Amino acid sequence: MSGRLAKSCYRIPNLPSGTYYLGIEAVPMPRGTAAEKGGFTVPSGHSEPAVDLTVSPPSVKPGATVTVSGRVSTPLSPEPGHANLCFDGCVDGLHYDGVPVHWLSSTEFQTSFVTPGAPWLEHYPLRVVSPKAGNYRVGIQCLKILQACGLGHAEGSTTLTFAHSVKTVLPQIVLPADKVLPGEMIPVEGTSVLTTIIGNNQPFVDQFDIVDRLPSKTLGAGVYELPRTRSGTGTALLLSPVKLRMITPLTYQSISLKGPTAIQTSADPPIVTERGTNGVALTCSYNPQSQANAIRMLSNGKVSTVDTKGVVVLLENKGVPTSVASNESCAGLAALRTSSGETVIAASYAIDIPSQSPAFSYLPVISTNEGTTWTIIPSPTGISDTSFAGLRATQSGIRAYFSVPHHGVIAERTLNGTSWQQGGLRCPRSGPCVRFSPITNLTNCAMNGSQEAILVSGDQGKSFKEPGWPSVVNACGLNELFSVHGAEYLLDDSSYYPLRRSTDGGANWQVVSSVPPPPGVESSSVSPLEQTSWGATALILPGSGDLLSLGQGTKSALLAPHAHQWCTIPTSIIPKNMGGAITGKHSLYFVTYSSSETSTFKDIPLTALRCSS
Repeated sequence: MSGRLAKSCYRIPNLPSGTYYLGIEAVPMPRGTAAEKGGFTVPSGHSEPAVDLTVSPPSVKPGATVTVSGRVSTPLSPEPGHANLCFDGCVDGLHYDGVPVHWLSSTEFQTSFVTPGAPWLEHYPLRVVSPKAGNYRVGIQCLKILQACGLGHAEGSTTLTFAHSVKTVLPQIVLPADKVLPGEMIPVEGTSVLTTIIGNNQPFVDQFDIVDRLPSKTLGAGVYELPRTRSGTGTALLLSPVKLRMITPLTYQSISLKGPTAIQTSADPPIVTERGTNGVALTCSYNPQSQANAIRMLSNGKVSTVDTKGVVVLLENKGVPTSVASNESCAGLAALRTSSGETVIAASYAIDIPSQSPAFSYLPVISTNEGTTWTIIPSPTGISDTSFAGLRATQSGIRAYFSVPHHGVIAERTLNGTSWQQGGLRCPRSGPCVRFSPITNLTNCAMNGSQEAILVSGDQGKSFKEPGWPSVVNACGLNELFSVHGAEYLLDDSSYYPLRRSTDGGANWQVVSSVPPPPGVESSSVSPLEQTSWGATALILPGSGDLLSLGQGTKSALLAPHAHQWCTIPTSIIPKNMGGAITGKHSLYFVTYSSSETSTFKDIPLTALRCSS
């Protein structure tokens, strides 16, 4: 309650060099008449003193603890366990939200709160008030009236006296250095004005914000009014700003991504290409006409359907209902061309596990004859089937991963689809030993996303650990790791830092700045300084090193090495209705969807990707 900020950390946004101001953004909640004008329903019918209040002691110094005793005229049912307190008025003053209430009898209660020992924000008009000697109203809300109770007046109030004033300091953030780099994590301390209190003594922590100039309108020392809010309503304030200087960062225009090697993708890509051959790709697909899911294979421009009737039988044997098993879509794919020229296909399918949370696991299956027969991929000895974690096709064979608590990851590898060798995680064949974890937490991509770790080994794959930052990526997107000229790059289009580089094998990463957002991608932030995640699949093109942005509903685009802006690709080359895509060594493989939900599986040479003239 002294206004001192708890020690915290802040990640510097991806910004070009220049002067900026870091502060705390607060959006005061409208109350009373202002709330009504904003379209909120404010409760009426308050009749003080419907709740009789007293405070003890009645006179204190700022920052002291006060006991509040109250009495209601008739018993309340149920007796509320929490209420709101207001200091210096419920419409204008400082709110204490969710203060615990202890009932002494059916009509008597007690609570307590710590009085402000630092300046606080008041409303209508917005102003900063310092704790000075004098009388203040202490009110209570949300005791008898619940719906929208915090927007209105007190249900009862009394007077508290500050015996003397306190000397306050200028609200300001304190940084360890005034020069920073994009993506740098810096410790933040300092002081700020109080805006809202959680419970009886915990100041609410607003979010940090950064601007390129201080607003001209001030409400008091260290409090500035921003021209707009993130939510588009109300008045936004910038509190306790401090000046900092962004050092000239590593820029996209100063590097070259030409000739990327050892390209790795995160999670399960929507399309996979066969290892050991060119021009062959596979994808999970849904056929609305037959109401069935299948695996489709694209080879030399021709699409064929892989027979999955054997998979249906295996799923049924695991207790999956026939109607579900026949419509089940594969969740992961891996394919390998053997030395004898045969194609081995591995896939995974979701199955219900009612006793577990989340309530599903995956069944890994494999076929050595392009779907004529299927068998279950065996779990390592003593390992439960529910431990299966994912599939990958590598240059050394198809690998099935199993996550074992207190042990780590166990991998089984096959070159022919029938015999298996057990091992663990391995380093990529070329480049630094940095890779995506095969383990992905199972959450809702439509809501919170799904995390997949980045793993680094300093002992040739004997052990792996996560770097400090970035430690994870959103597995609901298609992220890529690749090497260029001895450096490792991470392409993560769902991050505010879409391109990052490591020169020490993945242990530490630096933001590559000045990467323009693709066409049609706008910042989701009110501040024009902060970029948003791209919201479109971004891939690195083998050979040229161009970044390819695959717009879903918008035109796709290319960003050449050193370029300052993207160029759009004609829809005659890549249509707008993209579903998923992946690059092979020489081709781009992609799926498009029509209004009838039918999909088209195609490939085009990478050399055909060109910009509109």
